[in-house]
Amino acid sequence: MSRQEFRSSQHAVEGRRYLIPEAEYGYDHPEVIFWTRHFVSEAEKRNVFARIKATSSNRPSHGAAQTLATAWYEFTRYVPTFLTRAVAQSGDPERQHHLIQIAYDELGGRNKEFIHSRLFLKAIDAIGLKVEASESGASIRDVIRILDATLAHTDSEAGIIGLLLSFEIIAEENIETLFDGLCYSEACGEVLSDSAFFRVHRADETEHIRHSVANFLRFCNTQSEREAFKQSFDQGIDYWRRFWDQCAHLIHLESDSRTCV
Repeated sequence: MSRQEFRSSQHAVEGRRYLIPEAEYGYDHPEVIFWTRHFVSEAEKRNVFARIKATSSNRPSHGAAQTLATAWYEFTRYVPTFLTRAVAQSGDPERQHHLIQIAYDELGGRNKEFIHSRLFLKAIDAIGLKVEASESGASIRDVIRILDATLAHTDSEAGIIGLLLSFEIIAEENIETLFDGLCYSEACGEVLSDSAFFRVHRADETEHIRHSVANFLRFCNTQSEREAFKQSFDQGIDYWRRFWDQCAHLIHLESDSRTCV
């Protein structure tokens, strides 16, 4: 699958990809650079990946990789629902315009074959993994329900933007952590790297982050707005910690079940 195929609906300026034309907060804007670094630093304080990194220090088994694949599929299938609910909670059409762009990307842009959850299924099928009805799927849905409740109780425009930025700010590390957890053999790495799912995400997460930081700069300017933003941002990062901690727990359970057989 060519790079041109999955970039057909994108805007590019000097080789950089933009979801929509951007006249103000481009990649080189000093505030975009400053706040991106700031929010990455804030996210790092919450030790999102500590348990999953410890669990994945060695090459995962096929069973562990399948456990993670099932958990991630529950998440990636849920993402468009979460994003569109968040957009619907905003009452401002201009904000909705900016906020909906990432949801549109998740749903394949102009091509339904590029819906991200479908791309993920194709990627794992290529390495002999599949999604199965199991405890991993059910328990991740429990974690997702907490995030749903957080969104439902977010009662400010700035809070919505904070929650959405928390979804993106560590996306690059999320994808690489997922990649490592799926590679149960040496052959998996090359196959996954060549899959549309990982090619798209490795190419596009930087723009999702920039776009989300730009939304913060556009719409969160007063002290009260930034306080509401930060509260929701922290809640979103806490979701990621719960998600990866639960994945680590499920992988331990899978390992224990093999040991006991």
